[in-house]
Amino acid sequence: MAFGDNGQRKKTAFEKLTLLVVIIMLLVTVGAIFASALGALSAS
Repeated sequence: MAFGDNGQRKKTAFEKLTLLVVIIMLLVTVGAIFASALGALSAS
């Protein structure tokens, strides 16, 4: 485990928030890629 973590440790609120932000950014990025791809397909 990273930084010597031992076993299942309860995530702090900050870690949960960071994880949530990362997931949202990934979803937004994937959504933008799909939107631009669909836009290119429908425009042609």
